[in-house]
Amino acid sequence: MKPPARYTRLRLPLVLLLVFFISWLHFRLGPDQAVAHVFLQDFYFLPIILTGFWWGPWMGLLIALLVSGIYAPYVALVHDLTPATMTSAATQMILFMAVGLLVGWLRRREQSHQNMARQAENLAAVGRAVASVAHDMKTPLMAIGGFSAQVKRKMEPGGPEDHKLEVVIEQTARLEGMVKEMLDFSRPLELHRHAVDLRDLAASTLEVAAPLAEKSLVNLTSDLQQPLPALQADTERLQQALINLINNAVQASPPQGEVDLSIWRQGNEVVLAVSDDGEGVPPAERLQILIPFFTTKKEGTGLGLPVVNKIAEAHGGRLEIGDNNPHGAVFRLVLPVES
Repeated sequence: MKPPARYTRLRLPLVLLLVFFISWLHFRLGPDQAVAHVFLQDFYFLPIILTGFWWGPWMGLLIALLVSGIYAPYVALVHDLTPATMTSAATQMILFMAVGLLVGWLRRREQSHQNMARQAENLAAVGRAVASVAHDMKTPLMAIGGFSAQVKRKMEPGGPEDHKLEVVIEQTARLEGMVKEMLDFSRPLELHRHAVDLRDLAASTLEVAAPLAEKSLVNLTSDLQQPLPALQADTERLQQALINLINNAVQASPPQGEVDLSIWRQGNEVVLAVSDDGEGVPPAERLQILIPFFTTKKEGTGLGLPVVNKIAEAHGGRLEIGDNNPHGAVFRLVLPVES
């Protein structure tokens, strides 16, 4: 909770008052009050720590420099400038600056962690709400799609209302897909592992993705290394991840473009890579697109890639994003090979 504005405005005057009050006491005491001077010079840490805590490392350093600028003339006026005195004074001023920077940096890190925790909490609340809404939408959408398909079958093909009903069915199917993405992301993954033949997985995945590629005039190709190991994984989840990646690649590619599914072994890992001929993913967006609900598309939930990443992590692997030279992007699903 933020403090009232009137308290915030009093912070800087308080810090400056402390600095000048401690300095006044320093100069007021004579050189014979050595114990009191040591006690007062340690009091300088109070305004420095407050500044770093309230405004961060650079303001902490600035007040530490101000303190050092006042402390140095005091040392020159009150003490004999012996090597021991100068070394002690220099060490004290370095400590002032180090404490200002360190306290400010720790405070900034704490605030960053607090912000991340708040964002995660808000995201979890949004996820629960979305999952609840998606669950409630699932049954009505299935009913709309089913009844619309039945009515269309009884209508005369090519009639004036036939096209409108086709649009209803297509949009209902799109909404069902969005609801499925939401539910897939909100539910915990339960993997049913068994030996997966990667060649069969690639063939069935390309077969499922072919209609969208044909509609978008995009060519699907595959490049499978021989031989490939049998992977202990959940076939359905892996296919879901690959279809998500291929559909994204098809949508990103221009007409007559090419989307390639490549699989090869890399040490103790298997790489399933999907590359496209699109505009690629800017480096600044490569972490953002894995955040739930972040999307650069006009349509979509922003959950496709987070679901893929969730599937990869559930298998003990990872999702990597790179460039497909000379242009385009490549998404690599990297999974460990069980010995």
